Amino acid sequence: MELFPMDSVAIIKPTGDSDRELVEKFQAGDKFAFEVLMVRHQQRALNVAYHLLRNYEDAVEVAQDAFVKVHQNIGSFRGECEFATWLHQIVVNLARNRYRWWQRRAREKSVSLDAPVQSGHEELSRQIASPTDGPDMQAERAEFARRIQAKMATLPAKLREALVLRNVENLSYEEVAEVLGCSVGTVKSRIARAREAMRQAMAGEL
Repeated sequence: MELFPMDSVAIIKPTGDSDRELVEKFQAGDKFAFEVLMVRHQQRALNVAYHLLRNYEDAVEVAQDAFVKVHQNIGSFRGECEFATWLHQIVVNLARNRYRWWQRRAREKSVSLDAPVQSGHEELSRQIASPTDGPDMQAERAEFARRIQAKMATLPAKLREALVLRNVENLSYEEVAEVLGCSVGTVKSRIARAREAMRQAMAGEL
């Protein structure tokens, strides 16, 4: 199963159904409902994977694998949590597995500030951009976004996961705790440590 190319998203028309309603429709035999869910959440899955891994090709594979797992297990999904939370859990776990795979093979984990701009960086650039910026300021903000992501990539995995889910995906502390399988207090502690590490790492650039 592959993610839909972004230029084909318009082919799948959005519906007014909630995620829960789409899950129920798919469980009842409506195959199209899963396609709607996939298009609705594929960019979010890709962004989370990219922010955690900082490698676009690996992030695409992780996002695709996440939807394969969702498709395989959605029949037994009973809505104990929100669909988006469940998807986040799957993406984070797959990203962890990919990171461990890197470690076992002693893969180089350095991040180049000259790397091509990908969707995760574009999302961060939008967050810090202003519509009134001129070309020079836009370039400076894009470079700053690259540097932020480079610093985030150096954080310990547990801190980076919490920071991405909270600051990039805008999940509540409770939602982050549910995704990561830990207490709210632990989430707040990890985010505070991550933010302090980022402040120290970028003290000369802010």
